[in-house]
Amino acid sequence: MKKIVCLFIFVVALYSCNKEEQPQELKPVSLNGNWQFLASNSINEEELFKASYNQWDTLQVPGNWDTRERYSEYVGKGYYQKTFSLPKNWKAKQVRLKFDAVYETTKVWLNGELLGDHIGGYTPFEFNITDKVDFNKENSVVVMADNTYKRGAWWAWGGISRDVTLMANDDVRLVYQHITSVPDFEKQTVDFTIKYKVENNGSTSASAKIYAEIEGIHKDSLSLTVEKASTAVSYLKFKKPLSDVELWHFNAPNLYELNSTISINTNEVDTASDKFGIRKFEVRGEQFFLNNEAVRMNGINRVHDHPVYGNTEPDELVLKDMLDIKSLGCNFSRLMHAPLSKNLLKVCDSIGFLLVEEIPVWGDDDPQTFPDNPLTKKWMKEMIERDYNHPSVVAWSVGNELRENDSIAATWPEKKMTKNQYDYANSMLDYVKELDPSRLKTYVTITTYRKGEIGSEPYEKVDFISMNSYGSAVELTKITHDKFPGKPIFISEIGIGQIGPAPKGKLKDELVGYLKKLKDLPYVTGISLWSYNDYRSNYRGTPESGFREWGIVDEKRNKKEAYEQLKEIYDYWSIRELPENSK
Repeated sequence: MKKIVCLFIFVVALYSCNKEEQPQELKPVSLNGNWQFLASNSINEEELFKASYNQWDTLQVPGNWDTRERYSEYVGKGYYQKTFSLPKNWKAKQVRLKFDAVYETTKVWLNGELLGDHIGGYTPFEFNITDKVDFNKENSVVVMADNTYKRGAWWAWGGISRDVTLMANDDVRLVYQHITSVPDFEKQTVDFTIKYKVENNGSTSASAKIYAEIEGIHKDSLSLTVEKASTAVSYLKFKKPLSDVELWHFNAPNLYELNSTISINTNEVDTASDKFGIRKFEVRGEQFFLNNEAVRMNGINRVHDHPVYGNTEPDELVLKDMLDIKSLGCNFSRLMHAPLSKNLLKVCDSIGFLLVEEIPVWGDDDPQTFPDNPLTKKWMKEMIERDYNHPSVVAWSVGNELRENDSIAATWPEKKMTKNQYDYANSMLDYVKELDPSRLKTYVTITTYRKGEIGSEPYEKVDFISMNSYGSAVELTKITHDKFPGKPIFISEIGIGQIGPAPKGKLKDELVGYLKKLKDLPYVTGISLWSYNDYRSNYRGTPESGFREWGIVDEKRNKKEAYEQLKEIYDYWSIRELPENSK
């Protein structure tokens, strides 16, 4: 217990020093707080901008409308409105309005003018409002959020679920800095690459200089020219002796900080600060290797869901859950079928928890499963650009449980991926490699052990097989390995029926047996139980309570008997010997 408390204090300290430094006059302005709110599927735009907003209800942003009893079952369009004024010293600046996430389809208006729209409920988007904002009076922003679109069994929490921020910059700014730091264990060096994307909103080209510093490791600079009204990408590359750094590992999550400044004619115009870790996560044969050592890691899935907070989970809840998951012996999971929240990623970086992140493409009827889908590419790009620097993220997944629907294959044993699904996965795996060749890539299958064959599963392009099993897990894993040999298999979900309510809910004896026997398969790199917490759902099979009881804790985090069962099983896994050829 003392160890967990110390880790809690350590992680809180890391949070407190992870703020971006900006000149005082350019500090971002938060628009979080009370917004006016109207739930309506009938109001038109003419009525919308003539409305008396002070007669609407009020909701807290960030948040979800479904956490309020009166809107708990509401599906459709919710309208948010807020007024704001800008600092006078922002007049000569570029001003942007940023949303960290809105579920799911969004339109945004400023002073009655449409800024644009966004599709996708878990990734950030922004608008440049420099020419549209009024510095002489209050401005009115109206946001339409529509939660009609739904995937999977998790609840489609509606609304502005993440921060809303006003930001100001000079004409030239740093869009992002992406750092890759890869140890070379043969040469005993670390190869660093920093990729900078710079934007110039000015009317003339700009010659800029970027100064980079990783405290205690390296200082460097580069020069670049950015044409007017355009962006430019430039790179810094350098090597350091491996002995000069501390690696990031699930047992020792050492973090560094990259601080960069961009200047024009010696005038500082923008800064960026990001934490990162130095580590190498790779596949060799049928094993995972972390920092040149074979590893087998277990986990548990976690649904972003709470009856009070919805999926707008406060820091303290995320931290408590992840420390609890870590205490169970968990180090690796694809926690959720959607891009994770920023506060959860920071915790995973800080405590040493490895992640596979996934976009919400799911099931037998997903309308997004066709090749070269521009929308899913957009989701993947937004997620990777946002999360690139997090050492906890070691792989990207392009979808979950894609398979024929019942109109094509009448029974589960007959199912395989459709041609469209296969082409979708192949094209997305290529796109992931283009966006981020430094990480592993996968998709999650339930068809490899059914009618899936080489040629109908994108086996060649994945670095490891992620496989879900809700039946005879040992047998199905063996079938998958026989049909698709030579690659590690991660059991990304495992379960048999719902666990039941707290406190008596238990893992079925059959499932306990599978969890223990899977350790004897040398190509199985780990298992992840579905799931840590019960979660709200209206998916088929959900109990009358409205919460799917798959968790080892309930929706309020009360422990079940299954909690201690899993702890014992993962203790059993932790003493398992690795195969001789992996040492």
